[in-house]
Amino acid sequence: MDSATKEQLLTPFDRDKRSQMDIAELLSTTGLVLVAYGLIVLLFACLPLRLVDPEWQLRASGAFSTSGPFLLIGLLLLCLARSSTGASKQLISRVKLLRSLSTWAAILYLLLVPVQLHAGVRLLRQKSGQEAQLQAQWNTFKTQLQATTSEQELRSLLATLPQPVRLPDKLDIPLPVLKEQLLTNVDSRFNALRYQSAEASSQRWQNFLGEATSNCLKTLLVAIGFAAFAQRRPGDPTLLNQGLAVIGGGGRRRSGSGSEAKRAGSVK
Repeated sequence: MDSATKEQLLTPFDRDKRSQMDIAELLSTTGLVLVAYGLIVLLFACLPLRLVDPEWQLRASGAFSTSGPFLLIGLLLLCLARSSTGASKQLISRVKLLRSLSTWAAILYLLLVPVQLHAGVRLLRQKSGQEAQLQAQWNTFKTQLQATTSEQELRSLLATLPQPVRLPDKLDIPLPVLKEQLLTNVDSRFNALRYQSAEASSQRWQNFLGEATSNCLKTLLVAIGFAAFAQRRPGDPTLLNQGLAVIGGGGRRRSGSGSEAKRAGSVK
């Protein structure tokens, strides 16, 4: 009996069940692909591991924010496949495990918010410290230049620069005049460096505030998404519902205590 004949012998119920199984398989496969894609993006963005490096912390936090939507959409498709009548036992247990792990994922994404802020501030302070160190070196060089009293001291000082300056074997101008020209040049470069450092520092802080706000909001949204999936056992309220219940209960208690205080005042 060929496949066409078998298809004709199927009842409407069998056809509907087969269609449900095909849809469940399609949803589960697509969901697993998206979850795997998000995990691969996250894994390779975090390698090599440098846990104490603020640049790595920011890069890893950005990777978590980027992979979050893929993980959430994949998890949603798996849950849709689980809710269909054609879901297999393997799929049901797999979705149960993923929903229980979503609790830790929500907590992890929530913890990424202060990590991003702390890493960003550390990185900005490091760059400001490097600029301050460079300015201090310029100041030291200027002081040493002013203290030189002979041609040999001047030549030795210029030779210690990162890019050594070589004077002619025989100076065409007196040493005091040469020192004055060098000091004028040093002051000009130092003032330009100080202005550029101030401008760069201000621009970095402005960029950081905008990027930090955007990244923190995206991270919080992903955390809320995982909290909506987080569930210990089937039938239990999700982590998001539990949080909303706690917030709502606290608000009701505050409003109730306020109304009781008003009634007590009216009785007095």
